[in-house]
Amino acid sequence: MDGHDSISDGALVEAIQRGDGDAAACLYHRHVDRVHRICYRIVLDGSQVADCVQEVWLKVFRNLDRFRCEQSFVAWLNSVAAHTAIDYYRKCRRRGGHVGIDQVPSDALAEPPSEGKQLDEALMQERIRRALEEITVNQRTAFVLRYFEQMSPAEIAGVLGCREGTVRTHIQRCLVALRAKLAMSHKQ
Repeated sequence: MDGHDSISDGALVEAIQRGDGDAAACLYHRHVDRVHRICYRIVLDGSQVADCVQEVWLKVFRNLDRFRCEQSFVAWLNSVAAHTAIDYYRKCRRRGGHVGIDQVPSDALAEPPSEGKQLDEALMQERIRRALEEITVNQRTAFVLRYFEQMSPAEIAGVLGCREGTVRTHIQRCLVALRAKLAMSHKQ
């Protein structure tokens, strides 16, 4: 990967298309955390995320010839990751292979917190995960892409194949549902 770290994503893509394996490794390492975050927050099953992430990267490298260098690689990657995660989530739900958040051991999701503030933060994140599990996959995807990946409503509309107004509705409904579910779980 030496020498590739300061190269733009577009230049890395062109190098990969010419057969540069080091460029592929650099592009992967540069964006693997982003893909993992998107998949984890849409699939919501810690035991399935690694497979989903692997599927995303297989699609990316198989379809890299379709990527147009004049567009943003990150936007294209976010789109591939979101579509793959949505499909993966739906496929797992149909097969009954989706593991609910209650069935995933807590140590599989995160390191146990060591101090009080970290414990509060971990409990809040657990509540958010539980609440997100009950929201539709399109609402969850719009929310994740907007607030965790800082994509614009127009970009999210492109990913989800809908209008910007629909994206705003998904996000609003997600926020309302999250507030209600978090308020309810806080009272318990």
